[in-house]
Amino acid sequence: MLARTLLLAMVLAAPALAQPADLVILNARVHTMDSGKGPDGGSIASAVCVRGNSITAVGDAQTAEKCTGPTTRRIDAGGRLLLPGFIDSHMHAMGGAFAETGINLSLADTPEKLKAALLQLREANPGTGPIFARGWQNHLFGPQGPTSAQLDAIFGDRVVILGSVDGHSDWFSSAALKLGGATAATPDPEPGVSFFERDAKTGALLGTAREGAGSFIVRKLIPRSPADYAAAFLRWQPLAAESGLTALFDAGMGAPTEADAYAILDTLQHQGRLTLRMFTSTGDRGEADDPVSRLVQLKADFGSELLRPTAVKLFADGVPEGHTAWLLQPYQDKPGFPGKPMMTDAHLMARLRAAEAAGIPTHTHAIGGAAIRQVLDGVQKVRAENAGKPGPQKTGQRHAIAHMDLVDPADIPRFAQLGVIAQTSIQWATRDPSFDNIAAFVGEPLLESAYPIRSLLDAGVVQSFGTDWPAAAYLSTWKPLVQIEVAVTRRLPGARSAPPRNPAQAITVAEAVTGLTRSAAWQLGAESQLGSIEPGKRADLILLDRDIFTADPFTIAEGKSLLTLVNGKVVHQDALLTSP
Repeated sequence: MLARTLLLAMVLAAPALAQPADLVILNARVHTMDSGKGPDGGSIASAVCVRGNSITAVGDAQTAEKCTGPTTRRIDAGGRLLLPGFIDSHMHAMGGAFAETGINLSLADTPEKLKAALLQLREANPGTGPIFARGWQNHLFGPQGPTSAQLDAIFGDRVVILGSVDGHSDWFSSAALKLGGATAATPDPEPGVSFFERDAKTGALLGTAREGAGSFIVRKLIPRSPADYAAAFLRWQPLAAESGLTALFDAGMGAPTEADAYAILDTLQHQGRLTLRMFTSTGDRGEADDPVSRLVQLKADFGSELLRPTAVKLFADGVPEGHTAWLLQPYQDKPGFPGKPMMTDAHLMARLRAAEAAGIPTHTHAIGGAAIRQVLDGVQKVRAENAGKPGPQKTGQRHAIAHMDLVDPADIPRFAQLGVIAQTSIQWATRDPSFDNIAAFVGEPLLESAYPIRSLLDAGVVQSFGTDWPAAAYLSTWKPLVQIEVAVTRRLPGARSAPPRNPAQAITVAEAVTGLTRSAAWQLGAESQLGSIEPGKRADLILLDRDIFTADPFTIAEGKSLLTLVNGKVVHQDALLTSP
């Protein structure tokens, strides 16, 4: 290891730099993640030099000295761990920031805690205006979800709309249903996929809507202006920086509309107030839509260092809590019903063909085994169609399957064979309080086998990690270090004595960090600029308050970044650090 470190310093530090660095971080333990091989996370160095938005040198104290000029700022890392910035490969940042009320309903994992949280929400919102929040846990209710009467008992005749923690269900008070124009006569947008939970005899609405069935009520009753979204996003950015997050893929833009979201981000970057690298998307609005052409136009209109339209977001299915995930076998509590696809094969193939022709990757939500297989089959078919064909078709697009919880073992090798990225919200891979609830729907053996990350990596699959914040099965978070701890322990953060979930699928810290750096950069087509600490790459860097490679794994999630750089600029610095 010593020889490898010295060799790195000699190779990278040998040339005399023509211009001094703007910033030098020295006395660090730099895990470059330049190879991702071995337990050490790539080559090890102790100093990094930054000029403008790029890394100019990586090496030792001598390297730092050669980089330093009269105006160079020096930061002493105090021996702490320096990593490339974390990249979340699937998040809903603008929607999450807007829904962030300071009252995390996802932590209310018992009926008593939920009642206390709802009372707190009522007290935090005096008056008679509508209340909108999200985060309630599906496992606290039966298969038909919570009821309007339960909200009415706390909020009276007030309009209250609460999204579930997974983002696939909404809970309405009676006043919300009435004023929103929803009655027993209101048709379900797509029975079995997007629908209202109803009384079996009368058809009366019970209070829960699945997969956006009540979205027209939200649009009508909840004021949501672009200014509100912009303000919320600005409040959240410093929290993201402290967590070590420097870039993310926003998998579904809306603030409140897709066009509004792009306008906000474009304005913030021109004002110099965008402190995150945003890879963005277009959403599929149905068979008559053309999200691929829309993304191509957005790339022409908004492509820049910090704002990069990247992929088309598709939905193959929903979630098991609402019986909207598409399984390979029937639900345990609904014999003969495995769920339904959200896209026909023809719809999926139309999107894949258009994306390949335009050189655009797709990013498809697929939870159940049947949905995952449908997407893999579609990619295999379009690859075969385009193989050897002249023209603009791109057979190497980095299509990703998001979440892929219940992937069948037979389909694991196909990810690598087809070049499909496995994108996972790994913080869900625990025996959390939602486990028994979902197991009652899909069966405990299937649920225990979810998130087979070890098997995917062993099969040569590119595996990236992203929180899906604010959506979750249980643990709603944007924090990358939470993902790393769960990937290593397969338990909830800090839950040392809890039984692990399928521990054979646990991975190393270096592998987890790779999923949030090099592999996420690969998914987003940014591996030449991001994902490792190497000369010529962008200076997206984080200095952690602990060495997660050697720390007690059950303390990793408690960590934070003391120094965060995005595009060469310091966007967060803790008072512990000095600048001699």
